[in-house]
Formats: sequence, structure tokens, C-alpha cells
Amino acid sequence: MCLALNISKRALQTYRDNGLIPYSNIGGKFFYKEVDIQQILEEGLIKKRK
Repeated sequence: MCLALNISKRALQTYRDNGLIPYSNIGGKFFYKEVDIQQILEEGLIKKRK
């Protein structure tokens, strides 16, 4: 996920903590739906770094 969005692990955690990225936590691993991430990027809630 960090590579796809070009963000740090800490930034990803902050987005989760602030409720910006929907996720599931199973067995200590975080899972994200591709559809949710595409929607977030399209809406401009999180800007992908270049």
C-alpha cells in the first residue's frame, strides 16, 4: 500500500487512525480494498506523492 500511494508507513498509519482509509485487520495484518483506495484518490482525500 505504501508503494502504491508513495507514502511512508507512518503516513499510512496516520490515515488509518484518522479514519481516512477504510481497512480490515485480520491476524495483525491490515487489508485494504482496491476500490476504496481508488475512490479516495479520485476524491482527493489523499494526494499521491510524485
